[in-house]
Amino acid sequence: MKEFSEQRLGGRIALVTGAGSGIGRAISLRYAKEGADIIVNDINLEGANETAKVIEELSRKAMVIRADVSVSAEVETMLEKAYSEWGRIDIVVNNAGISGLPYVLIEQTEEEWDRVINTNLKGVWLCSKFAAIRMLKQERKFASLRGKIINIASIAGKTAIPHIGAYSASKFGVIALTQVFAKELAPDITVNAICPGFHVTGIYFNSEEVVRGSMKTFKSPEILLERLGRAEDVAPLAAFLASEDSDYMTGQAINIDGGVEFH
Repeated sequence: MKEFSEQRLGGRIALVTGAGSGIGRAISLRYAKEGADIIVNDINLEGANETAKVIEELSRKAMVIRADVSVSAEVETMLEKAYSEWGRIDIVVNNAGISGLPYVLIEQTEEEWDRVINTNLKGVWLCSKFAAIRMLKQERKFASLRGKIINIASIAGKTAIPHIGAYSASKFGVIALTQVFAKELAPDITVNAICPGFHVTGIYFNSEEVVRGSMKTFKSPEILLERLGRAEDVAPLAAFLASEDSDYMTGQAINIDGGVEFH
């Protein structure tokens, strides 16, 4: 990742779900480098603690909270702990998600469908809901806003992808939630989404071979920039959306996929 000198997030507190690895970790570390303190959420405590350690090595504060984003009581408890400790949250990144097992829809089990939808879609709703309730009560500390919500969707939420129908449906839903929350929370809170493409992350077992095999199975178009994405490719966009540079944007779903999708 290129070096940079911006400190656009100085004084801010960010909650990043699924921050124990992959895109969530990359976003957390970029935010820390830009001056934010991070609430590190993951169901994998080992990964979350590793992320927190690096954040602290960057001279920022980190608070680790284990919570399953698909469980209402755990999400509410997470927000209560965060506000009790730090008093406010300025940025929420709804990153936690799973791909689920590959199925054609007529063979998919109800259990697997529910597992993907609950994590990827219900989890975004719950975290946004309980965070926004509190954000709306906090002072406008930065510019004219009370907070920012950033949802990690997918290009699979814009063009349906075969064999991962539940995942694709969940990400279409995340984009819809982004738009609805943007309308309901304006002008106090901005809500935007990021749509990654084929990135080498834990969903693909951190393997380029697995990603390229999946692209063939999914009948994906070629990547115009001729390389697979990395978690670190997403972090600068997430930093922009968290900063005052994007204060006049809300309800958007931005692709970051090397040129696979154009809308």
